This record gives sequence, C-alpha cells and structure tokens, in this order.
Amino acid sequence: MSRGSFGRSVARAAASGGSRSYRARRPVAWYAAMVLIVVAGIGLIVYSRNELLYPVTVGPTATDNWQVAFAVDLCGTVQGDLPANSNLTSVGIRTFGNGLIDVDPGAVSTNAAAFEGKNATLGKFASSYPGFTLTSTSIRLPGKSSRTWKDGDACTTAAGPLHGAGKLEVETWSSPSARGVLVTGDPTSVHLDNGEMITVAFVPAGAVVPEPPSKSALLQALGSASTSGTAKSSSTPSKAPSTGASGKSVLPSVSGASRATSAHAAAKKG
Repeated sequence: MSRGSFGRSVARAAASGGSRSYRARRPVAWYAAMVLIVVAGIGLIVYSRNELLYPVTVGPTATDNWQVAFAVDLCGTVQGDLPANSNLTSVGIRTFGNGLIDVDPGAVSTNAAAFEGKNATLGKFASSYPGFTLTSTSIRLPGKSSRTWKDGDACTTAAGPLHGAGKLEVETWSSPSARGVLVTGDPTSVHLDNGEMITVAFVPAGAVVPEPPSKSALLQALGSASTSGTAKSSSTPSKAPSTGASGKSVLPSVSGASRATSAHAAAKKG
C-alpha cells in the first residue's frame, strides 16, 4: 500500500469514530448521581445537628420522681417489703420500706446522672441497696440469715409451698391495669418506668408469678401525684429488719403460706 493510500485509510477511520453529537453528549447520569450525593450529605448534616440541639431524652431525669411497685417471691412465698435504704441520701433509686421503688435521680444532686435515663434499671436499684444481690440467674436478699438462690436450687417445704427446681424469673406490668409480661434476658437491665410493677421470683418453671402486694400503695402514690402535681413520696423510712431468736436479721413474709398458695394456685400459665 502506498503512503498516500495509508493516510487516506487512517483519515476515514478517524472520521468514523463517532458523530459530532456523540462527542458532545454530556454525562447526565454522572451529574445526577453527584447531586444526589450532595443532597444526602446535606440532609445528614442537618439531621445530626438537630439531634445535637434537641436530643431525645429517655426518662427519668433529675426533675422526675417515679414510683414502681416491687416484690420478691421465693418458692411461692411473697417476701416482706424491703426496709428503707440505709443510704437514702446517697442514691437516686431507693425504697422507703413501703413496697415501692422510689426513682428520684434529683435526690442526689452531685451525681444525678448515675440514676437518670438508661441507668434507671432494676439492677441499679439492687446494687444501690446494701446487701441485695441480683444477677441473671440468682438472687440474695439482704440479711445475715439470707441465702443465695441460684437457678437449679430446689424449692423445699421450708422455703415455700412450691416444690421443685427453681429458676429466677422476673415479670413486669407496665401499669397496675396491664397484663404481666415475663422478662426474657438479663433482668438487671429492666428499665424502671413510672407506674410499673415488678416481681422478682425464684420459682419452679411454669409457676404463676404474682403481682406485687404493694399495688394498692402504687395506685395511691400515682393518685397523689396526679392531684398534687408531684410524685414525691410522703412515706417515712421504716424500721430496720426484725431480729429473730438467733439474733440474725430476717425479712418477714407478707402473709404466710395462705397468700402464697392462693397466688400460685394455677401452677401453670395458660
């Protein structure tokens, strides 16, 4: 092929490489993608700023004072109310000995945050009460004569009317009129809410977990709060635990075997 013929072939190939309209076409899809990315970025910035300026508050706060009915059932015997905290002035989740958990973070002005929001849990109440131990599988009430009940320990006649291998269970009622819900998972992480009822039970599997006997006290406290506009407890600290013949501190039962038997007569949940 002569040099002139080769040059003409190259020119024709270059000319056929694309039309002028194709070469001038703009990458519209690319620009659209860039616009979407910029808009999404601006949206995320605005959302993040709004979250910082107006954070979602999970109660309770230092200005709240909530009441929660609480009870412990060991082998079918509902235990007596825990006496008032011996450290009332240094904790924001405590009891006055009336069967209610008093959730009042503001009572501890120097460390209210430790009892606010997500920190207001059943586990926090237990750890704030001297001598009270609660884990996902065991419970120990305060008192020198008390014992630690662990999953698998046997409920005997001496302990209560229910017999068999026991298991730690926690049932909650979101309000005095609500149906109970059995807690799954670690009971220490149960969040305390105003008007809630909680029973911690060490009972054989399938046993009915009763409502706290302090339900009436909770209703009274909630009624007083709605009337006065505050939920501050008017209860005074109760006396220390009674002392048995051995000189050891013990917690009394609420009403003996008769109440426990009636509370657990169903034996199995429907």
